[in-house]
Amino acid sequence: MPHVEPKFELAFRRTLFFFVLILVYLILGASALALLRPPRHDKGSLDKIERIDVKRAELLNVLWAETLAKSENDWEEMANQKMEAYEKTLLTSASSFVEQRDFTFWGHFERAFSMITTIGPIDCRELSTLGKMFCFVYSLLGVPLALLYLSHCNKMAACLCSSTKIFLSTFSLIFVGAVVYDIVEQGSDDTPFIDAYFSVFLQFSTIGEEDPRVRGIFTYILCLAGLSLMSVTFIVIQQEIEKRTAWFELQFSFLFGRAERWATENKPRSMDRVEEEEEEEEDDDY
Repeated sequence: MPHVEPKFELAFRRTLFFFVLILVYLILGASALALLRPPRHDKGSLDKIERIDVKRAELLNVLWAETLAKSENDWEEMANQKMEAYEKTLLTSASSFVEQRDFTFWGHFERAFSMITTIGPIDCRELSTLGKMFCFVYSLLGVPLALLYLSHCNKMAACLCSSTKIFLSTFSLIFVGAVVYDIVEQGSDDTPFIDAYFSVFLQFSTIGEEDPRVRGIFTYILCLAGLSLMSVTFIVIQQEIEKRTAWFELQFSFLFGRAERWATENKPRSMDRVEEEEEEEEDDDY
């Protein structure tokens, strides 16, 4: 049996523990969001659509009847007025009810996942008032939980891999995620592969995408693994940046120190007198 370092074994055990804890936390969050979802108003939406259809039919009938009774200029002016009124009615009806969103369990699971991993974004219209209050507390606990998972992933990767292996593993996982995204999620050959690759990168790096598409337990596990690898990659790049800029930082500190000494030496005497007088006044008060 190969020898395993105690540090790596501890990091692996804690990573696995927080991974399971995150899955349980996501299931609880999705269940709570399903209970606190906003009213969908399906009947009211259908009634509004029917009223819009009626207005459209009336508009067409009026325009058809007026073509025979009015001249071309008068008809054009009247048609513009009618169309503007219809457009205003359409916009008002469209903004007065919540759009039909994905309110399935996986839709709520995706919202919970987006919150604790900070991938986002979250559409406020998909949440009720109680749902927003719950998300506030849920995120306050969930984001630190996800950061704990990522920190132990970093420790495990630091014990196991070199910088080169970490980069190769990250880019390979992004490639696998892009294949899954392109084939399983979109199912279309028209989408350029670079778009799928970039979308997966946005999710793994927690930058986020305007319309993220994460579906299925496999893609969520893949995304959690990608978040951990990307986090390790950022830390390696951060350390490399610090190493490469150490000389420039030293020169900047030297120049900053000289500027600070110059400012102190050339300080106006009036300022010194003011400070001395303030100190004397403080002594007199005592």
